[in-house]
Amino acid sequence: MSHGLADQLQRQRALDPSISCIVQAPAGSGKTELLTRRFLALLAGVDHPEEILAITFTRKAASEMRDRIQQSLLDAAVQETAPDDAFSLEGWQLARAALTRDQANGWGLLHSPAR
Repeated sequence: MSHGLADQLQRQRALDPSISCIVQAPAGSGKTELLTRRFLALLAGVDHPEEILAITFTRKAASEMRDRIQQSLLDAAVQETAPDDAFSLEGWQLARAALTRDQANGWGLLHSPAR
């Protein structure tokens, strides 16, 4: 995925947890990564992870997104220093914010990914 995307403003807007959105784009355009980041942004602001609803068209897509969310949380938990590039930094910050919320509320997302 390119870091200088023409639709960067729309991608940033999709990360805003105060709005609902639909993401439509061709294969390989970064939809799953965008939705993973949106999910992390939502986790940073909810009272319970179960408040978040994400609908996909296939079980495979849902499984891939769940795996990516879990991997992002795991990576952020072990990586103490922020990444150098802006794209990786954004994902790391979103995951760290979700982990902070997780710890404050005792969700145990790293040990109970089904939540």
